[in-house]
Amino acid sequence: MHKQPNILILYCDQMQYARQGRVDEVAHTPHLDALWDEGVVFTHAYTVHAQCVPSRAALMTGQSPHECGVMVNYGFYDHQNMLTKKHATLAQVLQNAGYKTAYYGKSHLGSSLEDLGFDHGRDYDAVRIDDEAAEQDGIGHVPPMLRRDYKAAWDAVDFLQAYEPDGQPLFFVFSTNLPHPPFFSEPTYAQHFPADEMALPVSFYQESFGGKPAFQKAHAEDGQHGAFDETKAKQELADYYSMISMMDAHIGAVINEYKRLGIWDDTLVLFLSDHGDMMGAHHMRLKGTLPYEELYHVPCIFKMPQGIHANRKKIDDLVSSQAFAGTLLKLANLDVPESFTGSHFADAFTRSCPPDDEYVFFEHYAAYWGHHPFYGVRTRTMKYVRYYGVDDTQELYDLEKDPNELFNLAGDPPCKDVQSDLSTRADAWWHDTGGRDVDYYESDFFRQNLHNKPN
Repeated sequence: MHKQPNILILYCDQMQYARQGRVDEVAHTPHLDALWDEGVVFTHAYTVHAQCVPSRAALMTGQSPHECGVMVNYGFYDHQNMLTKKHATLAQVLQNAGYKTAYYGKSHLGSSLEDLGFDHGRDYDAVRIDDEAAEQDGIGHVPPMLRRDYKAAWDAVDFLQAYEPDGQPLFFVFSTNLPHPPFFSEPTYAQHFPADEMALPVSFYQESFGGKPAFQKAHAEDGQHGAFDETKAKQELADYYSMISMMDAHIGAVINEYKRLGIWDDTLVLFLSDHGDMMGAHHMRLKGTLPYEELYHVPCIFKMPQGIHANRKKIDDLVSSQAFAGTLLKLANLDVPESFTGSHFADAFTRSCPPDDEYVFFEHYAAYWGHHPFYGVRTRTMKYVRYYGVDDTQELYDLEKDPNELFNLAGDPPCKDVQSDLSTRADAWWHDTGGRDVDYYESDFFRQNLHNKPN
């Protein structure tokens, strides 16, 4: 049996799948391009939740957000949902298997890194770098909220420069907030992205919201979250690209340390984003309780260590972020705990083609601009969404004929059988995995995180 590989997670925030350099010729991501070329790329990876805290909780626990009880960013509508010692995390499993564990960067999980299973590192959620210190460090141009990401990258490199491989496998997470807003133009890379040359999504020009939930149109017309000015939308996209380039450079610095240490070849790597950004699609910016591909389709690149092989370099199987943790464990020849209900997709690396019946589930609950809970299912060609709060409506998209998700087919007679099948699947997933109604999720018991109180 081969020795346990090191495991490295490179984790960014709010990056669309479509903005990777090997997908988008405008993007400037040389380090991720190299990782793409060396690694195994999943072209159809989907986050189980398109919001920071729930998505990150799912990654850590291998559970869907409603299963682990972290369904919304803590603080929204008085919800205090966060992980506690009650949860078994990926880091704890690896710690118990003999790994040294370290985490540098954005956590956004509420609990201490020690409680989550990490021996070393720093959670930068509360780090603030004042203007004077920022000027001294050469990041005075960076919005205060994002300066910590530069600091986290530098500290991650410092940790690795002091690290001495001793035969004990290392589980290391580098997590950056970039390219999360507030959006700004990173001057190191701004020259690559002239704003007037940016191409906005087709749906920016063609969305009518006919037959769609009414709140979506209201959101698009909102002065803060709507994207209705073409010039501003193009500038924001240019800023987004420049922030992705800076994120790529930070990730490249971490990768270079692994190579300098001589442990890169023995390291299992996963690069991913927790979710995407609307970035002008459907006249919207940022994120929220929306089911669109711009939010749910995320980057996913694995780099295999020596002794572990894959039959395909590019895999288009549908895979869920809920299964990322279990997949890392399985590839490292470790047992996947029963509590990791997302299981794993390690078999995708060795089979020659996707299974015949593919689907992934997803959910959302509430965002800063509205409370519109839904759950849904995506197949190779279709996407179904059920809202279970006051909206009480459904969405259905034919992603093969309508990749821009402009036409809601829910209720159309020709789609009756497809809608019935997908709604049955989505409802079964929700109920079989403990999904509840809005009254429960709005109860003090849930909102105060008492359901996650350790016994």
